Amino acid sequence: MNLYSFILFVHLAGAVALFLAFGLEWAAISFLGNSKTPQEAQQWLRLGRLGPLINGPALGVLILSGGYLAHLSGSMKQGWIPASLLGIVVVGAFGGAINVPKMRTIRLAIPEGGERLAAALRSNALPVSVRLRTFAALSILFMMTAKLPFAQCMFVLLAGLVMGLLLCVPVFSRKPA
Repeated sequence: MNLYSFILFVHLAGAVALFLAFGLEWAAISFLGNSKTPQEAQQWLRLGRLGPLINGPALGVLILSGGYLAHLSGSMKQGWIPASLLGIVVVGAFGGAINVPKMRTIRLAIPEGGERLAAALRSNALPVSVRLRTFAALSILFMMTAKLPFAQCMFVLLAGLVMGLLLCVPVFSRKPA
């Protein structure tokens, strides 16, 4: 085994970890939104906190190993590299702008329970965010595999976000409990 093969393995393991984190977060947010008691919400919030603990380091591994692999293969100037970095910024922006404040609001509302917690749990922002981030990450995976020019990669990223939004239709059509 050479260094390139090892770094490629690390890169792929980082991608698996990232999607595992999105899966955990997706499940936790789904169950969190259906919580009936503060104790139940607290349990699902704990699971939801695992997502960022995994996807942060996984994203770091992906960026570092991907940069190294792109450098070694001479593909740093290909269009899919800046498009992938832009996709990473989109994923991070959704997570930072939506998930961090919404999870904080839920965490602070749990001790009070009642209507404040119910209102925090009714928000559609968390399920929408996790779906958009997951499909943006899948778009990046496609860009990396297909190695398309920049303009086509932007279309792929947009298509991934549209697919994520389409999966949000059930969230938007859900009737309040």
